[in-house]
Amino acid sequence: MTSPEALSPRSVADLPAPWSTHRFVVDDFDRWADPLAWGDHRALLFLARPRPETAALIGVGEPAALADVLTGVVRPDGGPSGAVSPHLARVAAASLTRGTWDLLDPAVAAALALPTVSHWDWLWTETPPPATPGEDAVRTLDPVADAEEILGVQAEANPTTHLTLDREGARWFGWRDGQGSLRAIGGATQRPVSVHLGSIATVPQWRGRGLGAAVTAVMTRGGIASTGQVSLGMYADNAPARRLYTRLGFAVGQEVETHRRA
Repeated sequence: MTSPEALSPRSVADLPAPWSTHRFVVDDFDRWADPLAWGDHRALLFLARPRPETAALIGVGEPAALADVLTGVVRPDGGPSGAVSPHLARVAAASLTRGTWDLLDPAVAAALALPTVSHWDWLWTETPPPATPGEDAVRTLDPVADAEEILGVQAEANPTTHLTLDREGARWFGWRDGQGSLRAIGGATQRPVSVHLGSIATVPQWRGRGLGAAVTAVMTRGGIASTGQVSLGMYADNAPARRLYTRLGFAVGQEVETHRRA
């Protein structure tokens, strides 16, 4: 099989349609550190190099077309194409349109060696949320002075969060009860075209009272005022979170499966 020709886009304007305006791609592109790309209007695969020691594959488009592109880049005999060869050993994750992995040649999946999988959705909105009960009680948190409390809520309510206190530029918000105890939190990071939310969590005993909705509404309202768009990631099987985000105006922009090293 002949490997497809790699593109070296320097901005989303260098991408073929429709990917140059695809919200998920536009939102994340600047984080991918001089990516390579392969594909066409049906599917596009990126090799991102956010850090010198690691690389990641990100794929969008129709699952069957994306599987074909990935197979062309990582040949079915398990050998990498010339363009990927210096980086394949450093690929620690592949985030692809959900359903792509099952269509891969088994030799390609084996070559990638990414056995751990999670399914999640990328959501976005550009509409301010409706007024939400409890918003007036949400406060900005200090990631230094409030670190112990934030870490405590994360450990109890969202231990697998990807947004941690050491994330540069993150802003933190929270809701406290009448005794001043922190019961719900969320974080917001600024990107070139959006504000991305993460680590949204409510301690288990306080769930069902709208605290997560209040924190999310405040962050979303502020993010839209800042950049015009807010995004977040959500595990696909989290039905309560899906109802909350839908109620606040978020829509699914990309269905993702991420495969990682063990």
